[in-house]
Amino acid sequence: MKISRRTLISRAMLAGGATAIPSVLFGKFQGDPNAAITDYSALDRVLRMPVLKRELFSEPVIIDALELLQDRNNFICRVRSRDGAEGISIGHPFISKAGYPMFKDRVRPRFLGKDARDLDQLVFDASERNVKRQGIPLCVQIATAEFAILDMLGSIAEKPVGQLIGEIHHPEIAVYQGTRLRELRREDPEVSLALVQQDLEETKAKAVKLRAGRGDNLGSDIDNAPGRTEKLIRMARRMFGDDKVLMIDGNGSYSVKEAIRIGRILEENNYYFYEEPVPWDWYQEQKQVADAMTIPMAGGEEEFGMHAFRWLIASNAFDIIQPDQFYFGGIIRSMQVARMAQAGGKTIVPHLSAGGLGYLYLLHYVSACPNAGEYHEFKLFATKDANGTAVPIESKTEPFVSVDGVIKVPTGPGLGVHIDPDYIKTHKLIYG
Repeated sequence: MKISRRTLISRAMLAGGATAIPSVLFGKFQGDPNAAITDYSALDRVLRMPVLKRELFSEPVIIDALELLQDRNNFICRVRSRDGAEGISIGHPFISKAGYPMFKDRVRPRFLGKDARDLDQLVFDASERNVKRQGIPLCVQIATAEFAILDMLGSIAEKPVGQLIGEIHHPEIAVYQGTRLRELRREDPEVSLALVQQDLEETKAKAVKLRAGRGDNLGSDIDNAPGRTEKLIRMARRMFGDDKVLMIDGNGSYSVKEAIRIGRILEENNYYFYEEPVPWDWYQEQKQVADAMTIPMAGGEEEFGMHAFRWLIASNAFDIIQPDQFYFGGIIRSMQVARMAQAGGKTIVPHLSAGGLGYLYLLHYVSACPNAGEYHEFKLFATKDANGTAVPIESKTEPFVSVDGVIKVPTGPGLGVHIDPDYIKTHKLIYG
């Protein structure tokens, strides 16, 4: 079935219709999903709603230790409550090293000695009150601390992360395959698509995301070879057939004119969504592209500011909203974006940071989003850390497997996994 922007918005409305979140669709937005919202009150109202279920904890949970451990390029966060409960998270595979001094000076003081039941406010303070230091490197440090704290809180409440921040709407998640990024840009389509097909033998995914443009020349319209992207789009549809859900990521490669031209080819070949065709912070230009297209538009992976998402949702610049749980500063803030998206009739399909345990954080987040999309990013359980070492984890409940392109979200307490203690011991305490 052909998916249009209007169809996608209608589905998002139905998916979130039974929840208590107010919708702007009953205001100026009603009846015209392409009209910009001028009244932000509905979005601001959901932003004020608490995320963490404080009522699950009858006693204070004082953060007694918040430690950062390092092994060369890799970082682990370990949190401990005054009563001895612990939580563990693995840092971002390639950004943690660039910003880890901020963990000591800008993040740790915001949490240490505080009541973890106030996590919403603690995360807000760490992200919004670190004036002149905002950005992805800071957000990655905040997220790393928050993931560990949620793991600890889950162990105390004996609930998975999804039940700490909402209800479990998606105990199982269908994935789209997002592998072979470099090959899809650098190799001939015949070669790269054969590799994608090889990966599909493992994942059995019903959906695949391809890559358009060159990706490292933002807004330049440069491709690695003339006509390569157009060839890739058409060849993939022929190779995978009409039943395979296909989508494409432009990674900001295009100007408005070229983005629209490529978008027309995607529409002709019934692609599911068109991600980030222009550079991520070209907001007005993205709006121009969206207004010209019928294919659903996706984006938001590089955003680190709540106000930007507020504008993007209100202005209908994107139909599919893609916060990255690392880049945006954690699951609490990402949940606030999901609520704004739901209020605006938008779908959530978060971006996945490859490597480490990014897929684990994504699974828990998506499980609690009533307006989550049909397919979510997956990169073959890429659990190698920043040193290229496999992260030895074991699920507390069900194994991590993709069965016919569907993965069960861990149901164990917290993040739902055990990390091998011997692996943790290879990391030395640097802050804490």
